Amino acid sequence: MENIEFGLATQKDREQLMDYFRHYKVDELIERRVDCYTSHSFTVVARDGDRIVGTIQWHVKEDPYTGVAEFEEFHVLEEHRDRGIGSSLIGHAIQSVKDYFEKIGIQPKTIFLFVSEGNTAARDLFEKHGFQLASKIGHLFSDDEVELLYSLKFWPKRLSPSTLAF
Repeated sequence: MENIEFGLATQKDREQLMDYFRHYKVDELIERRVDCYTSHSFTVVARDGDRIVGTIQWHVKEDPYTGVAEFEEFHVLEEHRDRGIGSSLIGHAIQSVKDYFEKIGIQPKTIFLFVSEGNTAARDLFEKHGFQLASKIGHLFSDDEVELLYSLKFWPKRLSPSTLAF
């Protein structure tokens, strides 16, 4: 996978992320979103040299002690797709969530996300990483797209699916 490096975005990535999220079209919203995800939430980035070529953002949902996080803004630049970058971004983001909760002494419980029903490439990638369809939401963000809710459940360390007898 070429020389792609993965890590958390920092303030030095701010300008590049501002360009990355121009699709929001409202400068104030773009600035606030980027500031949020480089200060108290998390943006996992894929870098090809100094250029950000993919992102996935996540944040703790509600009280950190619930162990719940949400993924947002998963995107790989079109010219960098089909190279394993998206899959690696998801893997790094999942590990980032685990590391964060471990650092604060909490067992992660669930990561959830919304994805358009027609975005089969993203759905396939998330399913490859253990996410399961939880619910069909309907027209949440657009009248043209049906949104799906996916979740990844973490089993407590003392109890895993392989130890359960059904």
